[in-house]
Amino acid sequence: MTTPSVGDRLPVSEVPAITREKLREFAAASGDDNPVHLDDEAARQGGLDGAVVHGMLVMAHLGRLVTSWPAAGALRSFKARFTAPTPAGSRVTCAGKVASVDVVDGRPCARVQVTAARDDGVTVARGEAVVELAA
Repeated sequence: MTTPSVGDRLPVSEVPAITREKLREFAAASGDDNPVHLDDEAARQGGLDGAVVHGMLVMAHLGRLVTSWPAAGALRSFKARFTAPTPAGSRVTCAGKVASVDVVDGRPCARVQVTAARDDGVTVARGEAVVELAA
């Protein structure tokens, strides 16, 4: 495998519509049963247009983007911030780009900038992952 270069793009990941059933499953698995994720009226009372996807579910899809990249070995760090709500039923596109390639603790690593955007093009999360490069 060739060493990634700054500017290289990871294969885009298209997440199918995140259904209310998926939100219920994620709430049960994660213990995050905040009503804004499951109930439109509760979400509206909180100032949203309707139920929204859990931020950690969006982040999980970003993590999958990075860890499924053929150049990636071990995930060393991962952080994200959420920039807009993701309405229930949205499709999400996850993308990544190599920002730097360095040696960290004697191991070759890539710093990857990641984004998640909902189907109307609005970016809902931005983040960064550092991965050891696969041998």
